[in-house]
Amino acid sequence: MDSEVKYTDRFLKLNRDSSVEESKMAYDEMAPSWEKISENVGYKGHILCVEAFDRAVSSNDVYPNPAKDIKILDAGAGTGGIGEMLKARGYTNVDALDISQEMLNLAAGKHLYKKLICAPLSDTHMKEIETAEYDVVLCAGVIVYGQVKPGAIEQCARFVKPGGLFIFSIRCDSYDPVEYGYSATCEKLEKSGKWKLILKEKRELHSTPNEERYRYCYLITYKVLQ
Repeated sequence: MDSEVKYTDRFLKLNRDSSVEESKMAYDEMAPSWEKISENVGYKGHILCVEAFDRAVSSNDVYPNPAKDIKILDAGAGTGGIGEMLKARGYTNVDALDISQEMLNLAAGKHLYKKLICAPLSDTHMKEIETAEYDVVLCAGVIVYGQVKPGAIEQCARFVKPGGLFIFSIRCDSYDPVEYGYSATCEKLEKSGKWKLILKEKRELHSTPNEERYRYCYLITYKVLQ
C-alpha cells in the first residue's frame, strides 16, 4: 500500500562509511516514489529551508532588497520541492544540483530550474560550480552522514557570493556528535570570518519517521562575508 511506503532499506543503511555510489543508488531507487515517501514520513526539509529563506530576505539587516532574479542554487533538489516553492514566490533564476539523475529527470518535467546539474555534493572542489556563482544556496536534507562529508559545507560556502546566504537543514544526529565534524566545520568557517551565523534552531524534520533519529534537525542560516 502507498501509505506504507517509507524510506528504503538501502537508504536506512547509509552510514559514515557509505560511498558516493551507495548514496546515489539509494536516491535513484527512491525517485519514482519519492514524493509519496516524503508525504508518508512527514518530511519538511524543503518547507523549513524556504521558511528560513523567506525570513532572511524579509530582513533588511540580513539580505536587503532581494530581486526576483537573484541566482539561487537548490543543492540536493530531488524532484523539485524547493523549486516549486520558489517558483510560487516569483523567483526566476534557480538551478538544481542532485546526485540522482532519476530525481532530476522528474524535476525537469516541472520546468522549475534553469539548469540541472547531476553531481554529488562533494568535500573537494566541484568543477560544475564556480566560486561565488550564487546569491543564495538552499540545501535541505543533504548534509548528513552517509551522504556527504563535512567538507561539503565549505564547498557550499564557496558557491555563495559575499553578502549572500547559505541556508540548510542538518539532522541533529549528524550535527551534534563533535567527532563527526559537521559542527566543527561550521564553527571553523565562522571563526575564520568566512561567514556569520544568522539563526540556528532545532526543528522537526520528519513528523512520522522510520526511526526516531530522523525526527529532528537544525535549521541554519549563514550570511557569507568573503
